[in-house]
Amino acid sequence: MQAGESVLAGVSGGADSVCLLSALAELKEELGIRLGAVHVNHGIRGAEADRDEAFVKKLCGELGISCLVYKKDVPALARERGLSLEEAGRLARRQCFEEALRETKSQAVAVAHNRNDNAETVLFRLFRGSGLIGLSGMKAETLLPGGGRLIRPLLSVSRGEIEACLQEKGLSFCRDSTNGDASYSRNRIRMEILPRAELINSGAVDHIVQAAAMIGELSEAALVQAEEWIRRFCLREPGGVRIPCGPLMELSEAAGAMVLRVLLEEVSGAFKDLSRVHIRSLLRLAASQSGRRLLLPGGIRAFREGADLVLSGRAGKEADKEEAEVILQPGEEEKEAELFGKRFSYRVFRACPGQKIPENRYTKWFDYDKINNKLSLRGRRPGDWLCAYGDGRRQTVKAYMINEKIPAADRGRIPLLADGSHILWVAGGRVSEAFKVSGDTERILEVKFKRGENGYGK
Repeated sequence: MQAGESVLAGVSGGADSVCLLSALAELKEELGIRLGAVHVNHGIRGAEADRDEAFVKKLCGELGISCLVYKKDVPALARERGLSLEEAGRLARRQCFEEALRETKSQAVAVAHNRNDNAETVLFRLFRGSGLIGLSGMKAETLLPGGGRLIRPLLSVSRGEIEACLQEKGLSFCRDSTNGDASYSRNRIRMEILPRAELINSGAVDHIVQAAAMIGELSEAALVQAEEWIRRFCLREPGGVRIPCGPLMELSEAAGAMVLRVLLEEVSGAFKDLSRVHIRSLLRLAASQSGRRLLLPGGIRAFREGADLVLSGRAGKEADKEEAEVILQPGEEEKEAELFGKRFSYRVFRACPGQKIPENRYTKWFDYDKINNKLSLRGRRPGDWLCAYGDGRRQTVKAYMINEKIPAADRGRIPLLADGSHILWVAGGRVSEAFKVSGDTERILEVKFKRGENGYGK
């Protein structure tokens, strides 16, 4: 925070945010800042959420601080975007914070993340397979995509210190009943994993945060080296970048991954929905022959052209639909693929007597030897069809989607497992009768749709 700035405190009504608001209210004159508050009612907890909203309004009134209140239907947002409630809530808060900054012409939103929150975040990202940047934990200050800054004044303060401060000042706060719900990943880490870690070493939280800081220093150094390599070797073009494959393949896998991560973020504007799987796919593409291509989340297209790997951004929704295709090369080893932000795994294995076919909407078996052309995951194309009936009669994919009442806006973003124009599977929905496993099947292709909540159909 800088003198003369307008700062909004994000206040949920919980202990941490009440402590933050109280501290900023006491120090605003000393800091030379103008202080306001913003509260987001997520529409998840009904009367309890309304209670929190009323509490925050009352507290701000007592402190003489203006408060903006936003109401969001987070469950509806989660359904619409295919997100968890946690992810949708985080997205809704960011949107509200950015709107509040614009409305009040403020420069920053202060949130109440503390040292324990940081340790939980590091473990959460570790369990999800994050790389160096993710494992460096929360930053004291980050830029918001829509402008302004998100600051974390309490990041070095422990939860115990916050609770002691509230008790000393006699401040009340609201308790969120969902904080005790172990079905939320972060709650399980806070309630179950960290307490067990502290039985091994009472300083576990501090040590996790210290390790994250060291990882952050390493990631910053790697980032500087990657940016220097990019300046030396890469050619930026309108809407994309050209990367020489020879020098790229001479880098260590870690260094090459950092280079690609930086460039992907540059081309797409964010690294959201991109992961280590995509980085490895790009490295394999760089090592392949000219003409191969790959579609990544966010509409990023990658292709090998001569001696270069080319990354380009979205060139229009319809173009993405036409070009969206990932060629699958099944083998005994399980492989992964991704299309439209939806993840798949696939493998081929020998059929055995007595095997039970999965009765699962998101795991499908197919007779691998009946596939005639290249096998791919792709978007919808004119003329696509499947055998919807046991007697071999065809149904167009368009007719199927209309019958299933799939919204027109969604149809072009549903992955199709395709053998030419013959569709084996509308992911999450219908499979073609022509590829079903039978007693004569020798090799089975197993495909798993790993984000079933975004599927369609029966």
